[in-house]
Amino acid sequence: MAPGPRATVVLVHGAWHGPWCWELLRPYLEAEGLGVQCPALPSAGPVPADLAADASRVREVLRRVSGPVVLCGHSYGGMVISATDTERADVRALVYLCAYMTAPGQSLESSLRDAGERRPGHWARPLPDGRCRVDARRAADLFYHDCPDATRNWAVTQLRPHWAGVLGEPIAMPAWQRHRCTYVQCTGDRALDPRIQREIYAPRARQIVTLDSSHSPFLSQPRQLAQVLAALAQ
Repeated sequence: MAPGPRATVVLVHGAWHGPWCWELLRPYLEAEGLGVQCPALPSAGPVPADLAADASRVREVLRRVSGPVVLCGHSYGGMVISATDTERADVRALVYLCAYMTAPGQSLESSLRDAGERRPGHWARPLPDGRCRVDARRAADLFYHDCPDATRNWAVTQLRPHWAGVLGEPIAMPAWQRHRCTYVQCTGDRALDPRIQREIYAPRARQIVTLDSSHSPFLSQPRQLAQVLAALAQ
């Protein structure tokens, strides 16, 4: 039997990050025979942008991709894939990677508030233009504490301000209600409480995968994460 079309993994980064964060993961996915797309979200750029702009950027990528798709969102990227309204029948999975998988009508902020947590990024410094920035020393501990020193030091230099308004934007009909989805919970996460991942977000998924990782398994455990995504692409 001839092999089917190659699947593509579309990787959607979180707040303060960019496509650079997938650089260690990408070679492992390509070694599995998968295509990889890593869109840059407008809300992590210099021009004001909202959640709709981020979702539109992901839809642009999906329109260019042929064959089956796995759509993976990290952290705030979970909000983006939830807001990406695609009717493609060949989406094999939505993957929420230690991500915000909010209920209908919730924003990222209201989801945490309902869970009894402080607003996300309370450790971030607001900027006069409406963006917020994460202190490099806090970021090293929150995001990358289990990464090699060289990787951690490199990653904190790549972080950029993010438009804070996206954190308060609700999603009326999140896409996880319409597509098969997997939640990857990270037990060593210091940015998104593992309790919230385990008790609130993960039960909304059809499948749950657990990694003993920080908030950034794409940097600390890229091989293991690639294996998870490759299995879902089959």
